[in-house]
Parts: sequence; structure tokens; C-alpha cells
Amino acid sequence: MRSTSRPVSFQIVKEEALSTNKGSCGVKAKVSVIMEGDKQQLLSVPEKQTAGNWAVENVLNPMVNAGPLAVYNTAADLVNLPTVHLHTAEAPAYSANWFVQGVSHGLGAAVPFMIAGKVAQVGMTKASETALGSTIKPFLTNSTAHMVTGAMAFSALQKPDENHTRFGNAMGAGLGFMVFAGGNALTKEMGTLGKALTLPAVGFAGGATMAEASQLFSNGKLANNAEVLQSAVQGMTMNTVMGAAAEMARRHEAKVDQSQAEFAVRKLKQIQEAEGPDTAILLKNDKGLIGKVPTDINRLIAESRDYSDWVKQNKVQYPTVEEFAKMSKDEIASRGFLHPDLHQLESIGDLIEALKDRKPRPLPDAKVVASEVRDAVKHMPQAGPKGDLILGEWNMEFLDAGKAKYFAETYKEVVPRHHMLFVIEADKGGLAQIARDNAYKFEISEANSRGQAVGFLINDRLKVNGTKSYAEVANVNNIPDLRPAFRVDFTDSATGKDASAVVVHLKSMRGGPEQTAPVRAAQAAILANVLGPNFKGVVGGDFNTFLDRTKEMDPLVKAGFKLLNPNDANSTQAMGGRLDGFYVKGMEGFSDPQTLPFWKNKNITRGLSDHALLTTRIKTGT
Repeated sequence: MRSTSRPVSFQIVKEEALSTNKGSCGVKAKVSVIMEGDKQQLLSVPEKQTAGNWAVENVLNPMVNAGPLAVYNTAADLVNLPTVHLHTAEAPAYSANWFVQGVSHGLGAAVPFMIAGKVAQVGMTKASETALGSTIKPFLTNSTAHMVTGAMAFSALQKPDENHTRFGNAMGAGLGFMVFAGGNALTKEMGTLGKALTLPAVGFAGGATMAEASQLFSNGKLANNAEVLQSAVQGMTMNTVMGAAAEMARRHEAKVDQSQAEFAVRKLKQIQEAEGPDTAILLKNDKGLIGKVPTDINRLIAESRDYSDWVKQNKVQYPTVEEFAKMSKDEIASRGFLHPDLHQLESIGDLIEALKDRKPRPLPDAKVVASEVRDAVKHMPQAGPKGDLILGEWNMEFLDAGKAKYFAETYKEVVPRHHMLFVIEADKGGLAQIARDNAYKFEISEANSRGQAVGFLINDRLKVNGTKSYAEVANVNNIPDLRPAFRVDFTDSATGKDASAVVVHLKSMRGGPEQTAPVRAAQAAILANVLGPNFKGVVGGDFNTFLDRTKEMDPLVKAGFKLLNPNDANSTQAMGGRLDGFYVKGMEGFSDPQTLPFWKNKNITRGLSDHALLTTRIKTGT
């Protein structure tokens, strides 16, 4: 962290009085032109210290110096222009003014560092879309990497103080921001009071780290106590400000979400008034929020039966890869698909019509899909006999043997990169086909009348010790075609450790999120009860509720299950919203799940699946 003290190594060569008009603070001042080598530096100096300008010299000026002027001076130094520093009062180390100036500096410095993080985010995200960048995409799209990289770059560009180097400042900033990120991760599930206490403490530690690391990497020495303490005070303030800004941004986004949800409800009501209450079932906006449909349990039962009938009557028939290349649009339509050129929905009106008419899914070219998926997953390692344990979760959307054969090359890109893949919406024939194609084991539950079962694809590294189906989860309020939860108990041969995995596909929002929420809450309560207090493992799948803000999974949470990356709001489903995820209990070492929404690729479409692939890794030390 750069010092807030007044520069002392310059020679004043000229003084001129500024305007005699009093500024906003009512203080007359002079401007000093200061030489450092062949550069000029402008330093604003008050004529005299008064009680009236104490706040200017100890609060405002340090804050401006560390904020907007730090950005300007960095640019000015690079192009050989005069730099500008507002005068700050001389403050002995550990004095009250010295502490005040440290806090003020931290307030000002938070803004340029946040800007630097955003600039790094834009650049790194664009880089991740290149051929070279795709190999390290998880790093280039990581929010912590954005902040650390931005902080290091900004610190390296700033002119270093005496006894410091640009490299030393960059390393100090990088390590300090890593402390910020690691400590702040602990606050994600805290309330306002917990964050108010933890953010400053984390910032204090990060600021102290900056001072020590900067000095150590600059000249191999440790910083003195005064420098460390003031940098810690600055870091305390910076991290508190940045944490508060992040919380404000989150709340603003929540308000936007609410506004869009209200719009969705209004739009849905208009449709219902014009065409009847049963017209639209779901309504999507760009945040993935869904309008509610007034209903009751009898209506949920009726809608479920109606949808099951529609699925059975409109079962698609996949061609072979060779057949597809020769098929016309009419021939594709005769198999139950939309032609891939017709899959785009350009407006909410189009989406409503598609939902109302229950248009079929598109059928993309299997060879193109395999190529695009291969490119998307090439940064992911293959599942090996040792190393981290890799778990995946994917709703494959009505997987059957025909679909498994048509997209066989695509599944060969995805499956071998996971030791265990939690599979949703598959029948036995489809999962067996993929297992054979990839030399994997598979386990699967009973399917409902629509052919929707849940199961697992399992690498040979994992020994299956037993399976169990929880039919209770599928028996709620007599609603037909709910899915059971399905469990596999296994041993990791690389570590010898036992664990369990449970895959779920809870009640859909068909009928409206609020009206169907009690069903999912009941399913969560049943699941928590049947798994019992000693369960150790992972529950993953399609929960059909917005996991970043749901209360429906509270029974699992109260039973000790924790959602991985709970604040992640990235959409995992083409209609929008984070519906898929992993809850863990009694296990540690998980990474935040990576989300790959293949459907967003226009060459893939939701014809492969309307859900994203999720992948998480468990550190094993092998």
C-alpha cells in the first residue's frame, strides 16, 4: 500500500498564489511547482493550518490523492506529464491524524482498485474466448483472479515510493488481495453484523500483508511497524468499502430481478385474461424469473397428467448421424423436431407462443455439436486413477437410446472427464448406451411414465457398494410422474474412503414457482429425513428452484447440507435461473462448480439439452 505521507525528496522552484476566491472549503492556497529530474509535480499547499481546513488536509485530500489523482498520476507518469498531489497535514506515526489519514487513503484507494478489477475482468473474459485462452478458461473467468490481476497491474503501473519497486508493489497488492478474497469467502453466508465485523478484520490482515510483501519483494527487507500498521488500516477500510459495494450491487440486482418478475407476472395475467387461465404455464425473462400461475393441488395434478400425455404423444425419433445430413426440413419435422435454423426465439411473445403451442425441440447437426462441445471442454482433464475426484451433473433432457447414439461423440467428450456423472432425465436404454460407449458403469432408478429416471455414470476408479431408491420423494400430494431420489454408496480406490451420492429431479415449476414450491419443500424434507443424520456425501441434480435464493431447500440446510457456491446466480437452464447444483454434508475439499451452458451456443442449441453441465472437483491429495 502506498504511503499517504507528504513527498519530501523534491525541491520547490516556484510558488504562485492561486485565486484569492475561497474554494468550497473556504481555504486560500498556493500552488508549488516541484521538480523531480526533468518532470514537474504540482502540489497544492494551504497558506496556513486552521480548524476549518483540518478535514481537507486529513480526510479529503488523502482520499482524493489515493483515488482519482492516483489514476491520473499513474497515466501522467507513463506519458511524462506533471503529476498532482493535494497537500496533507504532517502527522507523526501513531497519532490520531495519522490513523485518520490511513482510513481516508483506504476510502479513496478502493475506487481505483475496483475499476482495475473490472478492467481486468473485461480483458480476461475476452481472452477466455480465444483459442489460447480457452485452455485456462476457469482462471480467466474467475472473479478472484480478476481482482488480484487488476490490483497487481494497477500497483505495477504506479510510480513506486522510495525503497520500493514496481515488481514489489505488484506482488504486495496481489498477495494482499488474495488475503481479501480468501477471508471474504467466509462471509458469504454471514448476516449483516457478521460481515460488518469480518470484512474490516480481513482487510486489516490483507493490508498488513501488502506492506510486508511489497517491502520484501522490493529490497529483501521487512517493513517497519508504522508502515505495516498504516497499510493495515488502509486495507481495513478498502476491504470494507469494496465489500459494501459488492453487497449494494447484489441488492440492486435483486431489485432488478424483482422488477422483472413483476413484469413477467403482469404479462402472464394479460395472456390469461385474453386467452384463458390455462394458456401459459411458464414465462421467462432475461434473469430467468418465472411468472406465477394461480392454481391448486388439483390443477397441479391435472397439468402433470396433461403434460405426460403430451410427451408420450410427441415422442421424437432420432435419426442416425448419416441420415441427418440427407434429411429435409419436412423430414426432420416428421421425426418430431424443429429444423435447427428455426430454433431461435427473438422475443417474449415468441417464447410465450412456443410454450403455449409446446413446440418441439430443435435437432442440431450431431457432428457440429460434438466439435463445439469438444472445444468447450478441452480445458477439463480426463478422469484418472489418481488425483482429484471429479463429479458432474447434467440434465440430459429425455435421454433415450436413440439420442444416446445420435450424440454419442458428444457424450464421449463429456463423460470421461468425470469420475461420476449425476444424470437427470434418462431412461435405462439411453444411459446403458452411453455407459457402453465410454466403458463406464451405470446405475439408474425406475423411470416415470415420461421416461424420466435419474442415475449415474461411474468411472472404474469408484467401487459401487450398493444402491437405494427413495420412492418417498416421488410420492407427494398424489401428483403423478414425480421422480424418486436415487443413491449410490461407493469407495474411492485412490484414497480408500467411502462416501455416498444422491441424484434428484424435484417437482418442476410447471404450474408456477409459488404454487409448486410447497411440493419441492416437502420433497426436501422427505429427503433429509430418509438420508438421516449420519449421511456423508453429495446430493446433486435438478432442484427446479432458484438455488441462489430459495427457501425450499431449508430442510436440507437445517439437516447440515451446504450448497456449493451458494451466491452463484449463473443460469443452468435455458429458461433461466440456477436450478442445478450440489449440496454436500460431511465432506470437504470441493471446488465451486463450473457451469457450461451448451445451449447458448447457436450451433448446439437446446436440442442437446436445455440444462448446463456442472462440474466440481474434490481434492484428494493423491
